Amino acid sequence: MSPGAMSEVFTLESAVSYWDVDRDQVMTLAGVFKLLQEAAIKHADVYGLGAKAMTALGESWVLNRIAVEIARYPRYEEKVTVRTWSAGIRGFRGYRDLRLYCGDELVLRASTLWLYINLRTKSLTRVPGDLAERFPVGQAEVFRPDLDKLRFEPPAAGAAATEVSLRYSDFDGNAHLNNTAYLDCLQTALSRQALPVRPRAVEMQFLKEVSPGVAAVQVALERAGERGVFAVRSGAELHAQGAVGF
Repeated sequence: MSPGAMSEVFTLESAVSYWDVDRDQVMTLAGVFKLLQEAAIKHADVYGLGAKAMTALGESWVLNRIAVEIARYPRYEEKVTVRTWSAGIRGFRGYRDLRLYCGDELVLRASTLWLYINLRTKSLTRVPGDLAERFPVGQAEVFRPDLDKLRFEPPAAGAAATEVSLRYSDFDGNAHLNNTAYLDCLQTALSRQALPVRPRAVEMQFLKEVSPGVAAVQVALERAGERGVFAVRSGAELHAQGAVGF
């Protein structure tokens, strides 16, 4: 955590661990998202709106939409810095932007939309006014100000689908499949369908949670030139859909 953690911009400094790289010693898609998630949670924790809110209030954030542009994937042991800030809290919605640097090199830009929920009722709830008021809003440029408007067409009915098994560790404290696990499933499907495994852009909308009783999901992919669309399903349930850029 940086000395400026109480300012509007939160800084998390780290290094790429061996656990988060692939066979080429390049950071995995899930590894990148774990780093972003860690910075977001630690920043929210400073103001009592992160993991600590789960215990104190029985409330939590769930990721609803994300748009990411990746110039390159960091390698094993590279020093990395995440800078993140709130782009505003409105009712039960929280907007957050993130940037990932290797030294002075900007390697990733992301905009995210989070929904605040009551864990007992599984329903949307307004962020407590006193907490929202003291959470500073960053003034930096938002990467994707159109995030609310992102909509995706699912792959065609006959699109190739890859089944991916789920593990105990894929589920988080909200008792559903962690958002980083979706990226692991997506990268697995890209690999098995002989598509580029390190997309330069990822956009995703999370729709219906995957509960711990689900043993596997199916990732359907359809490519059109330098772009592809995907959907994550279990049986007839649609859990997420989005697009990737190659």
